[in-house]
Amino acid sequence: MRRFRSLFFAAPVLAALVFAPVIVLAAPPAGHGRQAMPEIRPAFRPARAQAGGVMTVSADDPPLSSVLMKLAVNDPVHSKALLGQALLASPDLPPVYFRLAAADLKEFPGGLVSGFYYAVRGFESYARNWWWAMDLSGLAGVSLIASFFICLFVTVCLRLPRELPLLKHDIAERSRYFLLLLVPAVSAFFGPGLFLASVLLLLGIYFPRRDRILVLLVMLFAAFMPFVRGWVNGVYLVSNPQMRAIVGANEGIDNSLAVKALAGSGDFAGLFSYGLGLQRSGRPSQAIVAYSAAIERRKDPRAYVNLANCYMFFGEPGKADELYTKSLAIRPTAAAYFDLARLDRDSLDYEKAGALYRQAANLDPAGLSQAFMDREGKEGGRLLMDDTLGMADFYSIFDKTRRGAGQGASSVLLWSVLILWLAVFFYFGKGGRMRAFRCSRCGRILCDRCERQPYWGRMCGDCYQSLVKLEARDPKKRVARLLMIHGSQLRHGALVRALGFAPPGIAYIYGGSILKGALMLWGFLFFAVAAAANPLFTTGLGTGRHDWLGAVSAAVCGLLYILSFVGARRRQGRQWL
Repeated sequence: MRRFRSLFFAAPVLAALVFAPVIVLAAPPAGHGRQAMPEIRPAFRPARAQAGGVMTVSADDPPLSSVLMKLAVNDPVHSKALLGQALLASPDLPPVYFRLAAADLKEFPGGLVSGFYYAVRGFESYARNWWWAMDLSGLAGVSLIASFFICLFVTVCLRLPRELPLLKHDIAERSRYFLLLLVPAVSAFFGPGLFLASVLLLLGIYFPRRDRILVLLVMLFAAFMPFVRGWVNGVYLVSNPQMRAIVGANEGIDNSLAVKALAGSGDFAGLFSYGLGLQRSGRPSQAIVAYSAAIERRKDPRAYVNLANCYMFFGEPGKADELYTKSLAIRPTAAAYFDLARLDRDSLDYEKAGALYRQAANLDPAGLSQAFMDREGKEGGRLLMDDTLGMADFYSIFDKTRRGAGQGASSVLLWSVLILWLAVFFYFGKGGRMRAFRCSRCGRILCDRCERQPYWGRMCGDCYQSLVKLEARDPKKRVARLLMIHGSQLRHGALVRALGFAPPGIAYIYGGSILKGALMLWGFLFFAVAAAANPLFTTGLGTGRHDWLGAVSAAVCGLLYILSFVGARRRQGRQWL
């Protein structure tokens, strides 16, 4: 039976080890599941030819990937082909990967490998898409905080009837212990979260040694709570129009918002993004003014590259060449090499252009491929590669916004209170200073003053005489005692089995396996809250929700429920709960 249980717990790990190389290394078969349909040319940024022969981006066209994803929903026959085109148009958009994964997994078992491939690539794309990554992190933070408070509240409610009488007994025996009630009284001024944590701390004094780890984990999370709360606040504060405009312009989502929202910007990121929006909206003369102002704030190579592209729009290759050279002198970028190579190619210096292309490919092969993809199928014009702000720049802006918003109460004061409470916990929890305990058979509360003689198994004198020292007790009283103990155990077992149908971990917490039960309940609540909050909490951008979260949450919650239900019944049958 132990081998079976070990195999049951090890099965998910073994499955991950087996499938991980296949998922990571496998590539979807060419043309897998693609139905024939009229060709749709992908374009990461819809472009059109403008004066001066330079290709610029239209701000009026909607993102092609959004259009294709909507068409895929309305056209099930060609949905996979449309999603494939959407993937080419927006290779950094997570929902496209997950919808392709869902479509392939429906063709089980034939689409299993390609479905997992798209799922893994979808998770990887979060690292390249600012808004989707921030939305997911904000959702995770909300779920973490909400599940923590719910789990803490449930644990306190379940254990309060068991441990509170012990505390009352000790206070009655030693009146000076009444000062322990100051712990929750003071904590109430810091909010309900710390109040519940302090109540758990007092109850945890009577927990078994291993389960006291839960108190330490709760205090540790409470210490980091200001940072988690500050991160969540920052996520939803940073979704202001200015930040949305900056990210939208640099990720090629929306140029019109940048033109409207960033007109009066005074920092580098705002001016740069404003210039980028103007440039891609076909207003290069105004973009030149914005890029020049951005360079006055910071001599950034990306601003020089885009400024040079604007001069190329007006047919001034000499001025553009000077700006490209300045950009490379500050820091080499793929866009500077690529655009300078196009300039050398126009002057018929193919050898130098080839060398510059290779340098651009070494720095950013994916960006170079996308630039050629944007050029594909368009007649006339010279396509130049714009430089943009990246994820590191977005995180820097986010960090400034988060720090400027503040975090409420001082973290130093909170940490001082937590350290003081931990000192109280270790002082009273170690060395037997809190003497009250329950009889392991009948549940009667006693301490060293109530029972001067310590009995084996932490039993009261009546239970000890009825179960161990038989000759010292009248037979009728002994039988009555045994029946009372048996009835109490039957009622306790029936309640534990009934609680096995409750959410995972509740039966464990009530039965005395507090640490394991709380961790089970916290994991279950985290995924349940995340799935429930998925359609509610959003940064305000994006073309959908985290579609994969519902399936993953259902699988994890279902697994935890089965493990808790089966484990609680088995442990109760052996009287371990």
